[in-house]
Amino acid sequence: MLEKLLTDYNIDSALLFNSNGVLIDSSNLDKPQTLSAMSNIIMDMCQGLVEELNEKTLTQVIIKTQSLLIIANKLDGNQYLMVVTSDITKLGLLLKILENFKIN
Repeated sequence: MLEKLLTDYNIDSALLFNSNGVLIDSSNLDKPQTLSAMSNIIMDMCQGLVEELNEKTLTQVIIKTQSLLIIANKLDGNQYLMVVTSDITKLGLLLKILENFKIN
């Protein structure tokens, strides 16, 4: 599933993990278990921030560096999908893709 996502949209790498930081699937990442644990911590911290701002649910986190765009999206249930691309011009496209992404 992740390989198709990478191929269809020319994404560099992807990571699927649950709300406990447990790796479900990954593609093109050297240390996916470590990244899923760290990504889960980021999502938990951002959820706390959102709640402090009187919102209920975090749906997405976007991290941009000079050369990378990282988007983590909450899926149905307790799963998260994180994608990484070095083409930061793909922000709009990736937001739309992740908004409609469903696990098969």
